[in-house]
Amino acid sequence: MVGVKVIGNDSEFQAELSGAGSRLTVVKFTMSGCRPCVRIAPAFNMLSNKYPQVVFLEVDVHVCQATAAANNISATPTFLFFRNKVRLDQYQGADASGLEEKIKQHVENDPGSNEDSDIPKGYVSVCVCVCVCVYI
Repeated sequence: MVGVKVIGNDSEFQAELSGAGSRLTVVKFTMSGCRPCVRIAPAFNMLSNKYPQVVFLEVDVHVCQATAAANNISATPTFLFFRNKVRLDQYQGADASGLEEKIKQHVENDPGSNEDSDIPKGYVSVCVCVCVCVYI
């Protein structure tokens, strides 16, 4: 998924988190009227295009109150990092470079950033063609 997926309700959040599987998922918790949230929005969108292997979600704490409460969100913007529905890390604030460093850290530690492949990370696929000549 390229771009930021805006979550419309608590059920949708759970579905997106499940659908992401082993892909790193970065969730931005925001709310209307939050100036730091507005300030970081362009950078968050840019990062979603820069790291297409990562799932980027945006959750408004007033729209998805149960999701915000379940994740103990007490300030916005707060960014949570998930993989396999397991919370890995948290980043708070509107510092785009700090957020990108945190994303890089988790992308580099990704055990299999290409989940569509059966090839383990660190290995390459080598195809060999063999020509067979048959004389009759």
